[in-house]
Amino acid sequence: MSSEMDLPPTVGTLAEYSESPFERRTEWAREGDVVRITGSEADHHMVTHPDLIQEILFTNNDAFVKFAGYTSVFGEGILTVYDDQWQAQRRTLQPAFQLDRVMSYAERMSDITEEFVARLDDGEQFDARELFTDYSMQVMLQTLFGAEGNQADTIGEAADRITEWFLETATAGDVPPEVQSDYEHGMDELTELIEEMIETRQADAGGDGVLSMLVEAGPDSEAGYTEERIRDEMITLLFGAHETSALTLTYTLYLLADAPDVGRRLRAELDDVLDGSLPSADDLSELVYTEQVIDEALRLYSPAHSLFRETVTDVTVGDHTIPEGDVVLLPQWVVHRDERWWDGPTEFRPERFGEAETDRPGFAFFPFGAGPRRCIGESFARAELKLVLAGLADNFEFECLTQEFEMQASLTAIPDRPIKVVAHARE
Repeated sequence: MSSEMDLPPTVGTLAEYSESPFERRTEWAREGDVVRITGSEADHHMVTHPDLIQEILFTNNDAFVKFAGYTSVFGEGILTVYDDQWQAQRRTLQPAFQLDRVMSYAERMSDITEEFVARLDDGEQFDARELFTDYSMQVMLQTLFGAEGNQADTIGEAADRITEWFLETATAGDVPPEVQSDYEHGMDELTELIEEMIETRQADAGGDGVLSMLVEAGPDSEAGYTEERIRDEMITLLFGAHETSALTLTYTLYLLADAPDVGRRLRAELDDVLDGSLPSADDLSELVYTEQVIDEALRLYSPAHSLFRETVTDVTVGDHTIPEGDVVLLPQWVVHRDERWWDGPTEFRPERFGEAETDRPGFAFFPFGAGPRRCIGESFARAELKLVLAGLADNFEFECLTQEFEMQASLTAIPDRPIKVVAHARE
């Protein structure tokens, strides 16, 4: 490393960061828009100004690659590949997430929403994350995988083991042997199950899910979809399509329970748009305030709490140089709560997303990432979130029994305890 490099100011160590990631990010962001966190192997550099984030994710994105730690789980899925291979996989997957296909998925999402609304009784207490994990797993299996929902428990248990492993790698450094063993067992289970699904699709061509599309593309396609690459792609979509949605809905209910005015305005929109019916794909465009509620929940509690990139060359960011091979950290948790861009940054005010004009930088809000590698499934996720929130809020009001919780930095931002909620049927 050249001694002439103008490195960002050092604010702490990765060991200190790992003790309390969310608190450390908030604290260290006060020291500047680009700060350095020293590590034993590579330094991390936290960037919190939207204009600089735009440079990293969009303008100068060729100087960065995704964090290498993701490859142990996602292999050669779209999240981790680059250049021509990424372009080929993106082109293959893109039709599955175009508007007409998402609208067809939305009809199935609506049916699943109806089933889940019917499951809730007046006065019932439930674990919000558990309920919504089950819901989003059913949506994912029955749309993207084109499978029945009876594999949900196996997939969910495997996903929990992998999430726990990510949590340990983020906070403990050395992963405890039992967590490593559980992770390997979870990956084996998940791999075996997805390979069985692939074999089923190979034997019975057809279907309109992503899995069927990739099997049909096959190893001779532009993207070279071997069984191994299909497996990696489906594991990538599994985490992108179910855990983030489940967490978004969990935090949305938590926020709504303590915001009666927001709840009344939301229900007024639902009364007007739905008129007592369950939401359908045709209602999505009219659920404007519903989407603002979701966006505000994503701002305050974005499941994707940070984006990580590694530099492939020395790169200038703002007034500083970040050396080749170091890690860049772009924390939604900090940027989405920065008082420079958000009035009352910790307040739950969905109407802020309905403001006609604002001088807020575009990259002050990036829950689905940004730039060329923005989440391919954003339209799918938004349809799912709007339909289930509308279906539940039109039939129930919610009381949250869990008043406080701490955030944990795993692959996603997860609560350290169950979020207990009581459903009260609307009169």
